Amino acid sequence: MTIALWASILAGAIALAAPLVIAGIGEGFVERAGRLNLGIEGMMILGAFTAIYVGSSFGPWLGLVAGAVVGITLALLMNLLVYTLKANEIVVGLAITMLGLGLSTYLFQLWIPAGRTNVSVPTIAPIDLGLLTDIPLIGPALFGQSPLVYATLVLLAAAWLVMRFTRFGLQVRATGSAPASAALRGVRPRSVGARALLIGGATAGLAGAVIAVGAIGSFTPNMTAGRGYIVLAIVIMGRMNPIGIALGALLFGFLQSFSLLSQSTSVQLPSELYTALPYLVTLVVLVLTSRAQLRRQLSILRLS
Repeated sequence: MTIALWASILAGAIALAAPLVIAGIGEGFVERAGRLNLGIEGMMILGAFTAIYVGSSFGPWLGLVAGAVVGITLALLMNLLVYTLKANEIVVGLAITMLGLGLSTYLFQLWIPAGRTNVSVPTIAPIDLGLLTDIPLIGPALFGQSPLVYATLVLLAAAWLVMRFTRFGLQVRATGSAPASAALRGVRPRSVGARALLIGGATAGLAGAVIAVGAIGSFTPNMTAGRGYIVLAIVIMGRMNPIGIALGALLFGFLQSFSLLSQSTSVQLPSELYTALPYLVTLVVLVLTSRAQLRRQLSILRLS
């Protein structure tokens, strides 16, 4: 493989990792608060559709905002069903995913009936930093990305600071680790969990919008291709830590970029293997990470 190809793979890895990091940050807050959002996939796909629909009339930036709003709306619905109607959180999450997948396809077919040309939205153009972009191998990856990638880095730093140094971050960690003790200290676990889910919904909807208007510029049904479940795996791999989540997203992004671009090389392997490679490696890493965490917990129990 040439240096130019590796540069393209690295640049693609970072671009593909960005929406996973965005959604993973929110899910990190959700799981730190002791909750679980299995509706990420539905929030992402409906956010992607909404971003294209709004972006086709008002531009991609408002499309991003609309995607986040849709994610918040679905998170509000999930909070209502779980807290007010006492529904099972896992079942509700799966229902949100099915709702998002089905509703986005239905609305898309109403908007673009069969036989009509799909609507395209101008994507957000990458930033060209001149000489820095021309640095071999790392230049395009680090200095030729979309503004959304750099905004993701800011969001990542903000999430780390909030989780480590703010009252809300302390409440989230306390609620997830010992809700009864947190309640005795004046923390309201239900309120903290609800707010954490709203953050997770906003970032999931925004992540779907980033895929749609940040990279592709159009919508197709099921375009998120299971990334919501990949986000759940990444959060577990990263131990709900923003930095760990980013590293897990970069691993998946690199493998996906490699599988897409390496098919054009002389290495001839079945296309199905290239397609499955990111998911297989992510699964293996997830299993190894989970086993390591289990061993650590068992050793702590023995010592206690």
